[in-house]
Parts: sequence; C-alpha cells; structure tokens
Amino acid sequence: MNRRDFLKLGGLLSTALILQFNPLGNLATQPVEVESQGNRYRGTSDGKILISLNQGKTWQLHTNFGMDFSIFGLSTDFRGQVRAELEFAGHSFDLVLAQNGNIWKTASDPR
Repeated sequence: MNRRDFLKLGGLLSTALILQFNPLGNLATQPVEVESQGNRYRGTSDGKILISLNQGKTWQLHTNFGMDFSIFGLSTDFRGQVRAELEFAGHSFDLVLAQNGNIWKTASDPR
C-alpha cells in the first residue's frame, strides 16, 4: 500500500466515524435537565419543558413555548427556583419559574 492509498483509506475511515457518531449533532439534540424541590425538569430544542415527579421514570408536559423557541439551558438559583435559558430568532433570554411552580417570569421581574 502506498502513501496515497493509505491517506485515502484514512480519510474514508475518519468520515465514516464522524458520520456514525456525530458528537456535535447529538449534543445539539440532547435535552437539558435540572432537579429542584424533588421534581425534575427537562427542556427540549422544540420549545417544551417537561416535568417528572418520579425521578425521570415518566414525563409530562409542563410548558410549551412553541416550535420557534429552543430551551438550551436549565439551572436552579440559590432559592431552588428553576431558571430557563431560551433562544428565539437568534436572541436569548432567561425566565424564572415562580414559587407556585406554574408561571414563568422574566428574570428581572421582582414579583
């Protein structure tokens, strides 16, 4: 096997591995999760936030922001409130889940 054939074969194998595993594509479609006050929250790239009351065994819809939104981050603050990072039309913003667990507010809303 000459060097040229080896490089062709190496390039072919590298391409096959990238297409098979596609680590960046998998990361982009993985849901984000956070746990707060015994509940688990999961955000998806299609604008949904799901909630699990049984440690992730079953999930139900908590909020649907719509297909134009993407949830790319979930976290909790020092009070245990869930914070969501959303993206819409190239802009990002943060929302905080109110203490009642039902209403999302802008992060700067003092109420």
